Amino acid sequence: MYCTYTAQTMAEEDDTRIRILQSLRGKICEAKNLGPCPGPNRLRDLCTFCTISLDQEEVFRTKISEKSPSPFYGEDFYFEIPRPFQYLSFYVYAKSVFRDLPVGKVAIRKEDLCKFSGKEHWFCLQPVDPNSEVQGKVHLEMRLNELITENGSVCQQLVVRIIECQGLPLINGQSCDPYATVSLVGPARSDQKKTKVKKKTSDPQFEETFYFEVTRSSSYTKKSHFQVEEEDIEKLEIKVDLWNNGNLAQDVFLGETRVSVKILRNDSFHRAWYLLQPKGNGNKTSKPDDLGSLRLNVTYTEDNVLPSDCYTPLRTLLLKSPEVK
Repeated sequence: MYCTYTAQTMAEEDDTRIRILQSLRGKICEAKNLGPCPGPNRLRDLCTFCTISLDQEEVFRTKISEKSPSPFYGEDFYFEIPRPFQYLSFYVYAKSVFRDLPVGKVAIRKEDLCKFSGKEHWFCLQPVDPNSEVQGKVHLEMRLNELITENGSVCQQLVVRIIECQGLPLINGQSCDPYATVSLVGPARSDQKKTKVKKKTSDPQFEETFYFEVTRSSSYTKKSHFQVEEEDIEKLEIKVDLWNNGNLAQDVFLGETRVSVKILRNDSFHRAWYLLQPKGNGNKTSKPDDLGSLRLNVTYTEDNVLPSDCYTPLRTLLLKSPEVK
């Protein structure tokens, strides 16, 4: 009886929500003047293909094209999008014997898809760097504590709490085994701590707290000196790196975020979500113009479905329409 009531209650709650139905259709037309790819083979000697990814999850792949630096693909695509996403990405790969070689990519933010809807556009290919293939966000909490030592002097302690992450990428099609490193970075220091590994999840709940000494107790002998000096707080930052635990293989970088400690200058408590960023702000090693371009037609559709009660007047009107003369 309890289970039946719970299921019914959940169904009623779901029926009161506005649902968002997302879909994507379009065409991967052709590429032009594809640039060099890693490895000894020249690109003109390799066949290429394209893939489509929502964030880091592949959802579509074209057939392999002929050997050409300007291949024609001409493939239509359509799929429904079952979850929230940040980026729609198109990758060009060169087919090789041992592994597929990335040539370049086109990454479009979800917010920008409406700019290209229904029309063909040429997009310059960007470099594919493993350290820039990031997605997801991290929930952080920071605060400054005042500590009084045994000899009566005062020091400060920075407390960093890693609460959770959401939307981390799939690794080889499966949920990752994430962990986080938390570092206090300054001109003359770099203290690092590490969370436990969470198994098989893209939304890990860490709930771990780390403590860093911000000012040395010997420098503060009076309570009036509690506030962090302006020059010190300007130079310190918290850096959070997310990694996938590779066990026997090399760990995979998932993204990072940096938060300046000066955010606590006026308020000793701070809590916020941060989007994960590429390593080192995503510095690129090659020019986009060197990699060629890709012609695409992309149409993104987002429909809002109201609760069923909102459609009752319309249903009633339609059912009565045969009676109207």
